[in-house]
Amino acid sequence: MEIDLELPSLEQEKSDPVTNKNVNILEAEVGVGVNDGYVDSPKTCEHAMEDEGKENATAFENDVDSINVGIDVLRKGAGFEPNNGMEFDSKEAAYSFYREYARSVGFGITIKASRRSKSSGKFIDVKIACSRFGSKRQSGTVINPRPCIKTGCKAGMHMKRKQDEKWIVHSFIKEHNHEICPDDFYCAIRGGNKQPCTVAYQRKGLQLALDEKDIQLLFEHFMCMQDENPDFFYAIDLDHEMIARSVFWVDAKGRHDYIHFSDVVFFDTFYIRNKYKIPCIPIVGVNHHFQYMLLGCALIGDLSTSAIVWLMQTWLKAVGGQAPELIITDQDKTLNEAVQNVFPNSGHSFCLWHILGKMSEILGDSLSQDERFMAKFKKCVFRSWTDEQFEKRWGKIVEKFELKENEWILSLYEDRKKWVPAYMRNKFLAGMSTTERSGSVASFFDKYMDKGATFTEFIEQYKLFLHDSYEMEATADFETLKKQPALRSLSTFEKQMSLIYTDTIFKKFQFEAFGVVSCHLQKETEDEANIVFWVDDSEEHQNFFVSWNKRELDVCCLCHSFEYRGFLCKHAIFVLQTSAISEIPSHYILKRWTKDAKIRQNIGEMPSKFHYRVQRFNHLCRQTIKLVEQGSVSQEAYTIAFEALEEAVKHCVGVNNSVRNVLEGKTLSAHGFLDVEEENHSNSAAKSSKGKKIHKKRKVHSEPEGITIGLHESCQEIDLGSRASIPDGYYGSQPNMQGVGQLNANSPVRDGYYGSPQTLLALGQLSFRAPNMHSCFDIPDSLQDAD
Repeated sequence: MEIDLELPSLEQEKSDPVTNKNVNILEAEVGVGVNDGYVDSPKTCEHAMEDEGKENATAFENDVDSINVGIDVLRKGAGFEPNNGMEFDSKEAAYSFYREYARSVGFGITIKASRRSKSSGKFIDVKIACSRFGSKRQSGTVINPRPCIKTGCKAGMHMKRKQDEKWIVHSFIKEHNHEICPDDFYCAIRGGNKQPCTVAYQRKGLQLALDEKDIQLLFEHFMCMQDENPDFFYAIDLDHEMIARSVFWVDAKGRHDYIHFSDVVFFDTFYIRNKYKIPCIPIVGVNHHFQYMLLGCALIGDLSTSAIVWLMQTWLKAVGGQAPELIITDQDKTLNEAVQNVFPNSGHSFCLWHILGKMSEILGDSLSQDERFMAKFKKCVFRSWTDEQFEKRWGKIVEKFELKENEWILSLYEDRKKWVPAYMRNKFLAGMSTTERSGSVASFFDKYMDKGATFTEFIEQYKLFLHDSYEMEATADFETLKKQPALRSLSTFEKQMSLIYTDTIFKKFQFEAFGVVSCHLQKETEDEANIVFWVDDSEEHQNFFVSWNKRELDVCCLCHSFEYRGFLCKHAIFVLQTSAISEIPSHYILKRWTKDAKIRQNIGEMPSKFHYRVQRFNHLCRQTIKLVEQGSVSQEAYTIAFEALEEAVKHCVGVNNSVRNVLEGKTLSAHGFLDVEEENHSNSAAKSSKGKKIHKKRKVHSEPEGITIGLHESCQEIDLGSRASIPDGYYGSQPNMQGVGQLNANSPVRDGYYGSPQTLLALGQLSFRAPNMHSCFDIPDSLQDAD
């Protein structure tokens, strides 16, 4: 990138693309300490890598290489003041450094003068000044006044080229003769608009919903959650101006719950579409008690495709990379494109209540309140037994009500396989797609959301929601464990499922089984494989087709209860009873609704040996969560879990002390990416040797994908200047944190991540200090392996 130093300063500012480079890279759990503006080498030879095996270790080293790429730039970054004698590889690097310094302090800059060599024609001298240098024009007839008032400010940096082609800071004046106005920097960038400083900087993205205090509160919440459990995850998406576009987080419980209930996930954009003050997108699942399960939460500045893709990709990384079997969203082109991009192998369905709710908005009252139209529409959608029957009825509606040119109606037909019940065979929606939002599991969060709530109120309600949902699940776990449900009939189906389903799901099934008394059936058609019954439901005053294949034990009802809720309806149960079937076929008993939903078959298996201490740390954290879940159900279970933990800790301490005694005076060999260490060195020399070997290893990887910083070691301090630039960086949250500072580096971007303006993952323009926090999961400074 070549800066034309002879351009007017404002034009030059606009032509410089340095700060427009972004990195699309997800959190890779790497620990790097950042203190007071400089970067330390990693203190340990082990890094927080959840993924196991040598292939992942290699990928991790690639990420470490990426960090090294940015260290030199960081040392000349916005966190430092210029000093006389400071060297740069080029005038572009020097200019970019001073511009980032100006951005962090809050003043504009301009190129005051430049000089070329008479012999070579190359630049040899450049003076960069504060944008308020010079004197104010005396004439009152200026057509386009300067955006920032001139005060004769002397602040600036003078740099010269040396014989070795490097550039050196010849002189630096720090003091300004005016009050610092942060908008001066943006005035200089946008000076071509000739707008006054007071209007040069416009709020956008999340700034429209959150102010600086809100951002501080959000990250204080993140730090507290991180301190409580190191498996808490968060990520931030910044634009090229370092303004936060989106924020995502998921707690340890949400990540753990997804392991057991990864079949259906709902990205709920209800609060954004209905213009809530806080633009929240909950990522929703359902647990085995038919309860709302929060698998992540995001605050998002807009519903652009790139923003949704970023959210989905970040969430997928946070939950381990396993895509759901089915994604549910509102019917929207942006969401549709994002799901196809991120989850190409997952099913995708639309919410019925969202489609039905848009009818009056799009079709108008003349049709949405027309009884004839609504009767035909509902018959077409909910009473069509086959695909062909639906398409035939849909065509008649479009013809009769002259909807051939209606774009929304056309889009509904194109996407019919994603929302029409007739196409839902072999799909499972977990009760989240209903005809009304109030009947959906997703509506549980609504009572904690207020349309006009401030961010402080939102955080308080969010915490209350977490508390209530945990209590509800604990209560349901206890009732399922301790109580045996009462039977209401002699049905073998009812007795069978009372031993299998959780208490909540059994009561729903029991209601269906007991409702069989209101049904009457007759055989409609029969062929070699299938029998179609006509079931008259006197309670619902409707008739239902039920198809039955005795050879395959396959039953399907027109009401599609199994597809939408995950258990059989009374119509299907009646057909099974009539067909002399004594038990519900196993393929109609979903494990996710059973008492054993959270019991995994390999629960007792010992994993293969881990080579890194942090791998062992992460794995034990995940296993401990399982113990906590079961141990908190009752006082008896708590006592057992507590005593077991105490005993295990004593044994571990004893083993570790024994290992230290055996290895005392010997040199340890590090496993994994450190190949060898020189013998007979002290611990400090060994650490130094590791640092050098890591540096050499990194040079082998010539194509780093980006820069990732995980939160590693115990939480100490965060201090990000409100105007500090943090391009090309990402700050995720993984087990504990030594500190997070300003990162400035240029790294290649993976092609095709968004297909639009590149994205940056980082904390962004934040200014706060988190209190010192110490966790029960704190990792000591020394992470020497003892095996």
